[in-house]
Amino acid sequence: MREKRKKFRLNFYTGVWFIGIIIMFLIVIIPIFIMFKYSISDRASIIVPPGEPIPIWPFHPTFEMYKYIAGTKEFIGAGMMSLNIALATVCLSLILGAPAAFALVRYRIPGKALLLVLLISIRLFPDVASAVPVTETFMKYGLMNAFGVCLAHTLLSLPYIIYIAMGVFETIPKDLEEQAQILGASKFYAFTRIIIPVALPGLAAAAIYAFLLSWNEFIFAYFLLFFSETYTLPVHLAKIMAWSPQHNVLATISVVISIPVIIFTFIMQKYMKAGMMAGAVK
Repeated sequence: MREKRKKFRLNFYTGVWFIGIIIMFLIVIIPIFIMFKYSISDRASIIVPPGEPIPIWPFHPTFEMYKYIAGTKEFIGAGMMSLNIALATVCLSLILGAPAAFALVRYRIPGKALLLVLLISIRLFPDVASAVPVTETFMKYGLMNAFGVCLAHTLLSLPYIIYIAMGVFETIPKDLEEQAQILGASKFYAFTRIIIPVALPGLAAAAIYAFLLSWNEFIFAYFLLFFSETYTLPVHLAKIMAWSPQHNVLATISVVISIPVIIFTFIMQKYMKAGMMAGAVK
């Protein structure tokens, strides 16, 4: 009887987990399916007579909207600017955040607790509150351009990058770098050639966060590029929404702007695996 009860409980919990996984999968995949369906829908599949249900799959699937988006210079320009700003934000955030986090973890700094509170307090204020003073400051120094947006996005992502990197460096034994220094390696060499490869999984996760933050950010991009002829994708989408486009237009844009994020995430996953292997070797 006990064995039967154990098997029943095991099968019950396994079934509950399986159902939960299916539900979570549907929650993720259904919005993606709807978005893709509308992006390839023809006019008859979107504008249906009153009382008739919207078809699950388009009557006549078409990729005309993708061709239209690909031929739009404004959209391509905005996409390239968003991509350049996001990649520059990732690089600048990691270059500044990783050494800062390592120093906070490894060295005794007076007032460290207060410094960490002040650091995270940057994100306690809404972006709208800091957009105006940042814009005025950047205007004085001629930073009303893509580089200014990159600096603003770095300002937003840097506190989180430092906190994530601190959690990563705390898990790395201090003996690792000390042994490298005993063998003649400098502190800079030990940090760049030994600590960073081991910390790659966490830093890759931080890079994904910085990329997503910059890719989706609207307020600073809007204020700093207000007088510019080129702008980022969120600002471009705000201008598109002014003329109330159809669902297929918005769905196509949503699919297209999701592709760089997916590609960047897959690239960072490779570095996560490389970091795990490096940690095992070390």
